[in-house]
Amino acid sequence: MRAKQFNPSVRYTDAYYENYIRTFEQSKRKNFCFRFLKRTFDIVASFLMLLLLSPVFLALAIAVKVDSKGPIIFRQERVGKGGKPFTCLKFRSMYTEAPHDLATSLFQDASSYLTRVGRFMRKFSLDELPQIWCVFIGKMSFIGYRPLILNEAECNDMRRRLGVFSMRPGISGYAQVNGRDDLYYKNKAILDAEYVKRASLWFDIGILFSTILVVLSAKGNRTP
Repeated sequence: MRAKQFNPSVRYTDAYYENYIRTFEQSKRKNFCFRFLKRTFDIVASFLMLLLLSPVFLALAIAVKVDSKGPIIFRQERVGKGGKPFTCLKFRSMYTEAPHDLATSLFQDASSYLTRVGRFMRKFSLDELPQIWCVFIGKMSFIGYRPLILNEAECNDMRRRLGVFSMRPGISGYAQVNGRDDLYYKNKAILDAEYVKRASLWFDIGILFSTILVVLSAKGNRTP
């Protein structure tokens, strides 16, 4: 089975990736029951989390505002379901002078743009908490593929060719628990495609628990 042969920590040749895309068999299962349960869980869980975590939201909002000038919430256009852009929300972790439409991994010196509060939030992925609202309104799911900015065209195009955009993007996903920031972008796209193909309730639950362990250990987090 090809999924077992694939090693996400290895950067393969361009020919390997092209062959993978060409021979990848996308799932033809509609799986309406799973998608209904997944969306139901997203709505209920996100609503409860927004209520229970409201003190945390308030504390972080105050910390962001006091620490540096600028908006509390950082808004950025990213590619979601159907390959359509949507507005992704995060707590602002950088100074307003930071490039807006550029992936952090492409910054020449990302650490110089991070605020003190931003550095802390990124260490524990707390800056991602506003995306719970994106889950509640149906733009994202708790588990899926991490949405990328529009400028990351190569990875977005590979995702499109592999059928990844048939589902909603997620706060976490299969790629995030198998390397996170350490992954080559083409390997991320392959893991995303494997998730969409194998998506199930139990698979989501496994990724959810793995995400908690990854966040607590800060494994694969390249926060400067």
